[in-house]
Amino acid sequence: MMLVATGTISAGKALMNTLIGMGTVFLVLIFISFIISLFKYINQADAKKPTAEIKTTPIVPAPVIEEAEEEEELVDDTELVAVITAAIAAYAGTSSEGFQVRSIKRAAKSAWK
Repeated sequence: MMLVATGTISAGKALMNTLIGMGTVFLVLIFISFIISLFKYINQADAKKPTAEIKTTPIVPAPVIEEAEEEEELVDDTELVAVITAAIAAYAGTSSEGFQVRSIKRAAKSAWK
């Protein structure tokens, strides 16, 4: 069964529907704001309850064991120098015979993005 709307709604009835809908929303918003205003009393009710005195022992943090950082030996990085030289040669499209790596410095991580 299909309902088909036939006829028109008068301006007075449309205005009344609008006012009833807006009034309902307004009343619900007032009710919600009243409920929210009662939230401040929740902590006060908990604070008035007597609490049993609990004896606590102070928490002592565990000793921090510092691990010695291994210092890299930069003098004997022949494999790293060979890889970097090969990568530069491949990028430039030439042989690696004319290159000489004198120092290696780590680039900032933001340079790789």
